[in-house]
Amino acid sequence: MKKLIVVSLVLIIGFGTLFAGAQGESGAQRPIRLVGATHLPADFVFYRMMEVFGEKVKEYYDGPLEVELHHSGDLGQEKDFCEFMIEGISVDFAISAPSWAATWDKRVSFMDPPFLFKDLEHWDKALAEDAFEPIKQDLIKKGLRIIGYGGGGTRNLILNQPVRSTSDFPKILLRVMGSPIQANSFNAVGFKATPLDYLEVYNGIKTGVVDGLENESAALRSMKFYEVAPNIVLTRHAITVRPLFFSEKRFQSFPKELQDAILKAGEEAAAWHRATETREDAEALKEMAAEGKIKLIELSRADLDKMQRDARPVLEAFAKEIGAEDILANVDSLR
Repeated sequence: MKKLIVVSLVLIIGFGTLFAGAQGESGAQRPIRLVGATHLPADFVFYRMMEVFGEKVKEYYDGPLEVELHHSGDLGQEKDFCEFMIEGISVDFAISAPSWAATWDKRVSFMDPPFLFKDLEHWDKALAEDAFEPIKQDLIKKGLRIIGYGGGGTRNLILNQPVRSTSDFPKILLRVMGSPIQANSFNAVGFKATPLDYLEVYNGIKTGVVDGLENESAALRSMKFYEVAPNIVLTRHAITVRPLFFSEKRFQSFPKELQDAILKAGEEAAAWHRATETREDAEALKEMAAEGKIKLIELSRADLDKMQRDARPVLEAFAKEIGAEDILANVDSLR
């Protein structure tokens, strides 16, 4: 009898402790806490997008909720965030370059290679209609859920000399990133592609090692490339895609009402991100041009189309190599 009483008391205390932990000392339900992170500073669009996401989740979810945001890499870098989210620890959501998730699905690196999108309109349509749905479904199985697509940084040529048509390309030594798809793509359209460490590019242009690079307006401004390469050729050959990832393990631990709020908020915050980054990217170029720091050069539609055609075999070979033929077909269907 005594043993039965002791067991009963232990069970009562255990349930009482569990209930108190869930309800808190005041009897109120303890709020769910969502932790978001970016390696970039608070004034960058990534962090501002996470603020929009947090506000919208709170708007759409009636339960008690706290959203904690981190910036400037105080919780790590993008690679760390992906690993944390898969494990369901430390970080619940983060914006990341697709390449950091390619460890779990090689096709993720096909989200923003050079010459995938015809223009900004095509890019936005491909994201709004989720041309990357097969990748999304595969990543969920690996522990990462894409709840929205941000991005919008448009990459152009940043050169130390003016280039006005594709016939001028062969004289340009163009710094490219180290991946084969980058070198192969720019060689295919006529440049002499030269891999070079990013931090060496400024001096490389200054000393004649390379004639320029391809990048976004944010890098043009922050690295002051305009001081040595003021000619900006508006090729718009690549437009960034930056998924908003969420930990699948954490997502599945939430009530359905919160899951629905997260999905709705993610889609809307990502659309805000795309609109904001594309606008600010264009404004940055106009501001630098007005300040006399750069000269903007437009290529003809015929030249832009020729670049797309010349790069196409490289893009198709890359898609076949990583099993992304269906992704390429999806994107092409929305041109």
